Amino acid sequence: MLNTYVIEGGIGKCTAFTALIPKLAKKAGEPIQIWTPYVDCYAGNPEVAMAFEQQTIPLNDPRLLKSDNIYYCEPYKSNFVFGKEHIIESYCRLFDIEYDESMKPKLYTDQHQKKADEWLTQNGVTGDYVLVQFTGGQSPVMFNPQNQYISSNPGRNYSPYLAQQVIDKIKMRYKDLTIIDTTLPNEPGYQNTIKCTEHWAVIHQMLKKSKGFISIDTSINHFSASTKTKGVVLWGNTRFNQFGYDQNINLHYHMKQNEWNESKFKENDPRNIMVDPDEVFKAYVSIRGKK
Repeated sequence: MLNTYVIEGGIGKCTAFTALIPKLAKKAGEPIQIWTPYVDCYAGNPEVAMAFEQQTIPLNDPRLLKSDNIYYCEPYKSNFVFGKEHIIESYCRLFDIEYDESMKPKLYTDQHQKKADEWLTQNGVTGDYVLVQFTGGQSPVMFNPQNQYISSNPGRNYSPYLAQQVIDKIKMRYKDLTIIDTTLPNEPGYQNTIKCTEHWAVIHQMLKKSKGFISIDTSINHFSASTKTKGVVLWGNTRFNQFGYDQNINLHYHMKQNEWNESKFKENDPRNIMVDPDEVFKAYVSIRGKK
């Protein structure tokens, strides 16, 4: 049975959906099709027959209409809004798949290893490196670096002033560590970092060999579940019980690490993301271990 799934949203959301693909393909008895703005999330996946690019291929394309079923859901307009379900759990419920906590995203980007190696060589990165991403909320689809940076959700962004303190503390502790900033070109940059503007699939591949990462709730958070790379995630006005992963250290201004407390969460509180740089630094050191 050929089933096609309409998956919308950003890179992180599309990455999270990949956790369902093995069970969806097994249920259908064959690989599935996907219609999405981020086809690269599904490239190379042996259980995806074809991924169609939403901006250029209409839903009534003959290759989509040959499907036995075309499925669509929007978790953000479901029980997910109660704040209790993880995004993967919500997708499972809406697509009638049994959820278990072992389900994690999986991206296939080995084909980008050569490009990742070339970028590292060209930028003089010969030793250990760590990836950081303190801002986000822009779509890389049709991205124009000349545009002024405007985040779709500034409540997730970590203050550049605090971010620089984190970077300085890490650089002082790990002098030979290269800090790679994975934000888009028009987003804030930092001293003692190198900005990497390669395609996000290359960044996913680079994450596999990095010495951890530090990010806000954005794409790298979801990539880390795919690469099994431990890191530190700073949370603002989104919930880590809904978008986070237990392998990481999840930090929020009002809560203890990795201990979600809904009673302390106020979505519009500007302090949410203001995690102490010392706490971020100590969390990263605990990920790296004593050296």
